[in-house]
Amino acid sequence: MRPPIVWISVAFGAGLWTGLDAFQVRGAWYVVAPVLVGAAALHRRAPLGAALGIMAAAGVLWGGAAVRERDDTCAGRWSRERGAGSSKAAIVQLGDPAPASGGLVEADVIRGACGGALRLRWPEGYRAAGGTTWVVAGRWTGFGERGVLVVRRAHQLDPTPRGRGALRGRLAERAAALFGARAPLVDALVFAPNATLDADIRERYARAGLAHILSISGLHVGFLAAWLVLVLRRLGLSARARAGAAALLLFGYLWLLAFPAPATRAVVMLVTSEVARLRQRVVAPRGVIALSGVVLLLADPWALHSVGAWLSVTAIGAVIWADRATTRAPRALRLVAPALAATLVTAPITALAFGTVAPIGVVANLVAIPLAAVAVPGLVLALVLSWAFAGLAQLLAAGAGLALALLDLIATGAAQVPGGHVVMTAGWQAAALWTGVALAAWWLWNSPRRPWLIAARAAFAFTILLWTSVLDVVPLDACRCLTVHFLDVGQGDAAVLRTPNGRWIVIDGGPRTPESDAGRRVVVPFLRRQGAGRLAVVVATHGDADHLGGLPAVVDALDPELVLEPGEPLGRPLYLEFLAAVEASDARWHAARAGDRVEVDGVTLEVLSPDSLWLALPLDVNEHGVVLQVTFGAVRLLFQADAGLPVEGRLAGTVGPVELLKVGHHGSRSATSDAWLAELRPHEAVISVGRRNHYGHPAPEVLGRLARHGITILRTDERGTITFATDGHGARVGSHHD
Repeated sequence: MRPPIVWISVAFGAGLWTGLDAFQVRGAWYVVAPVLVGAAALHRRAPLGAALGIMAAAGVLWGGAAVRERDDTCAGRWSRERGAGSSKAAIVQLGDPAPASGGLVEADVIRGACGGALRLRWPEGYRAAGGTTWVVAGRWTGFGERGVLVVRRAHQLDPTPRGRGALRGRLAERAAALFGARAPLVDALVFAPNATLDADIRERYARAGLAHILSISGLHVGFLAAWLVLVLRRLGLSARARAGAAALLLFGYLWLLAFPAPATRAVVMLVTSEVARLRQRVVAPRGVIALSGVVLLLADPWALHSVGAWLSVTAIGAVIWADRATTRAPRALRLVAPALAATLVTAPITALAFGTVAPIGVVANLVAIPLAAVAVPGLVLALVLSWAFAGLAQLLAAGAGLALALLDLIATGAAQVPGGHVVMTAGWQAAALWTGVALAAWWLWNSPRRPWLIAARAAFAFTILLWTSVLDVVPLDACRCLTVHFLDVGQGDAAVLRTPNGRWIVIDGGPRTPESDAGRRVVVPFLRRQGAGRLAVVVATHGDADHLGGLPAVVDALDPELVLEPGEPLGRPLYLEFLAAVEASDARWHAARAGDRVEVDGVTLEVLSPDSLWLALPLDVNEHGVVLQVTFGAVRLLFQADAGLPVEGRLAGTVGPVELLKVGHHGSRSATSDAWLAELRPHEAVISVGRRNHYGHPAPEVLGRLARHGITILRTDERGTITFATDGHGARVGSHHD
């Protein structure tokens, strides 16, 4: 019998996964041996078993070759060296233009001792065109494909743009001239898969279920292929000539994009389907999908670890199945079914990787995809014609720009729909929940078409979801609350905030001593358990080791987007180490001053102190620390750090009532005056303090004042980690020993 291509692709993928793992030799037996034993047991299906065994073994060998190839690159070698983190240098050709403001840039190493691709953290002040050649030197951080060379020095060797980077650079210039402020969005939609977009734009599209539109995928390739076939047909070419020309142009487009996995999968599917049509062959859709997957893995074995590749294959499979399964269904169902099926099938993957699922995308895509189908080809045509017909290109750019504006309007509206998106802690729990939802949907779809039976099954599925929610198995309100964890880090401060959309803020990192690092021991593991992949904001209130000590480890492990700290030029080694970690990370740095405001997912962080005049006074470093007010809805929290009576007196009359106070200086008698408590009137006061500490914290006088004002006292030395959650109106507090 002829082995189905679906099973061939599965066997190859399983073997490849084993080959990419560390168990390259032993792993081969784990995959190949069961297949061969199964083939021997089946007898009559021995050809299928043999084929699967051969493909599994081929996958193992191909995966091992991919690992060896990666280890031979500069990134692989530098990651294996004991001196990783030391200075490295290379001659590179930039894949994209590097702005003068700096940022991440993809580059190819011009082969010397090693080669391969590199990610560069480009320094500020060095504007560079795509395709130019540079000598770069800096510090290597990270591991393998996640590694980054933080460039400290760069010297241009060849100012002439060449290759893919040169073409991308020229397209970026044309986009800037035609589209102005929307040029970064145009770059991301047309020719730059790694384009840097504003975080607000990415978040808006993700919440609307339209994130796939911002990353060049099979959808974009499909748009271009449809319009390309239409144009070639108008030129009067024969069917074979049209197919050949379209294939050449699409592969040229893939080369410009650097062969991203989703786009490569789409081109292989389109070419395969066109060849089958020309040869008058009927090919099963699942066979085309499987064949495209095998070709993709042959071209790029590491695509097996790419979330984008998983989403691309599962989404197109769900769309094709839904289209075929609803052939005789009502028109409204046929319209919604593909988007609904794609959302359900990809939900476990997005929940596993990102912790976000946006059901609102089922409706939003009904309008957004037709708009994108007009906008993307219009953008491409405007960029192509801009070289020869500037006036016509501007006219097309105006029309495509209008489509982009409408697309952004759809994303903005969908992102604001209550309950339109669900944010959970990324990981296997979230994936298991959405797998259950998908299985329940499959169960309902395959139930006999009797209304009472479908209603009974739906009620049963809803009851299970409701019951697990009551038991806190599925926290339905996780996406609507600001949650603050005051971590038990001993004699020090560390607080972790989770926004309603699942982004993370860290305020201080706990103490570090020669024996222990609270950042590495407590804060980072806590964030990892919660599924945090990156931090939105890190706040270092001041330079004392009981607050700043753990932050270098936190910044190193979870690259923050923004770092706030007093900016006081302390010469302490710990402070300098912290600044070095910030420089090596993908973070913006800002010296916090009174009046500064940062908003993350509706949570506002406002700096109350210090200001520049206050920093000029000869006060203790505690009094120069960042005092932060956190606001979510009608609820306000005050993080006082180690600020004492001088700061309280200076801020008197400007703060007002708060829901919760993080007591200043661990409950020392030098803070938390009666006048301060009378103004703040907090319901709860959190004291971060170590058990049996040698400082006498918290002071009996402070505890007495808090009790007289009727404030609930919460201490980390008694309760462990303290959790505060609020929906912006009410609040609730819990604790546990961690």
